[in-house]
Amino acid sequence: MIHCIKTFVGACLTCCVAASAGPFVAQAADKPDVLFIAIDDLNDWTGSLGGHPQASTPNLDRLVARGALFTNAHCVAPACNPSRAALMSGLRPFTTGIYMNSHPYGLPLKDTLTLNRHFMQQGYRVLGGGKIYHGRGGLPDEHQADWHEYFHRGGDPRPPVKSISGLNMAHFDWGPLDASDEEMGDYRLVSWAAERLMQDHDQPLFLAVGFVKPHLPWYVPRKYFDRFPLDSIQLPVVKDDDLDDVPPAGVRMARPEGDHRAVVSNKQWHHAVQGYLATNKFLDGQIGRLLEAIDRSGRADRMVIVLWSDHGWHLGEKQHWRKFALWERATRAPLAFIAPGVTRPGTRVDAPVDFLCIYPTLADLAGLPVPSHVEGPSVRPLLVDPQSDWDDVALITHGRGNHAVRDRHWRYIRYADGSEELYDHRNDPHEWTNLANDPQHAPVKQRLGTAIPSEEAPEATGPAKSAKKTTRAKIETP
Repeated sequence: MIHCIKTFVGACLTCCVAASAGPFVAQAADKPDVLFIAIDDLNDWTGSLGGHPQASTPNLDRLVARGALFTNAHCVAPACNPSRAALMSGLRPFTTGIYMNSHPYGLPLKDTLTLNRHFMQQGYRVLGGGKIYHGRGGLPDEHQADWHEYFHRGGDPRPPVKSISGLNMAHFDWGPLDASDEEMGDYRLVSWAAERLMQDHDQPLFLAVGFVKPHLPWYVPRKYFDRFPLDSIQLPVVKDDDLDDVPPAGVRMARPEGDHRAVVSNKQWHHAVQGYLATNKFLDGQIGRLLEAIDRSGRADRMVIVLWSDHGWHLGEKQHWRKFALWERATRAPLAFIAPGVTRPGTRVDAPVDFLCIYPTLADLAGLPVPSHVEGPSVRPLLVDPQSDWDDVALITHGRGNHAVRDRHWRYIRYADGSEELYDHRNDPHEWTNLANDPQHAPVKQRLGTAIPSEEAPEATGPAKSAKKTTRAKIETP
């Protein structure tokens, strides 16, 4: 049976922090440390997931090989803000009303026992740095007490020109920097995290490390671009008429007349792919530094690690760029758990999951109670045995009324206007042939459609996220 999805109930939306407060139940001696690695905009272009033949991520691959890698894992929402709000709260967008980047998360989650709050209340020393929530210059005031320490990674160097690509489309740009690794914000982030790993703590440690790269702009030191010569770049495999069988609602998400037209008409497609591969390579170097710090710290044998990216990313597939869509490329992203005594090195899990599983799984692995409001399942059974019975699906939401459902073989998309797409991944991994109008597949649509909510919260409203300067909890996100 498909996992029951909770629907919106206004007065019962959250698990109140104040009501949940109580005596600490965790001690440093009997609870594992937790390393929470968040990555921004990394799709499946990694060596371990095989999303692009030129992807080079040996450090990331080495890390996930220590435990269980999920090969069919998907974001809850293909945009930074709703994806992170859902993951950190344990609540789906249609429960909170946080559907898009523009929807404020501070007030909707004000009284929710978020992941970091939960670990703090259970006796953990909770530290964070980089991009965890989708902040803009500072965490909202109501979240500043939710971390014992928060590290502001600082910005990255800028090129001497406004637009290296010549597109002049804000941060939709790419090109090499004449700069060193040490000048990059994610380098400073790892240096900070390494210092915290080496410190003694009288509480178990929850350390959240939020990498900003490969978020746009794709500016990294020149040496990473040099590893991918422009004349060797392989473009994504695409079909010129791929949007012909996509309903208008899907075409509007793709916006072929926007980014894609600009990239193609300015002959920047190869340059863009080079930029993304180069930026991923830079990120991989920082993950390597973090992995070395883990091993130096002596904590590895008592540390639960989760690595995830907030969503996927298109680079021209379906004439679409960025995330903001309900297709495989926009929703599939890395997810791995390393849990000593639970996971086995080199495990690959093919069962479909979405990132609402992260909160309950971390609580489960740490021996903490799972708050009653959390809507996702723990995937611990799959960590122990990847062949365990698993009837759940991945459910992805992009805007109120638009949803995708992914199981082991199928992707079903239903838009707010009722139009549909259906893809058979056994025969069509690129999602080139929409089978939604084929009567023989009506039972598949009916089965997957049961995961789509019948009620949805209105869009969240409230004050804009605060950029107020503080001395305790600062975060920069582009």
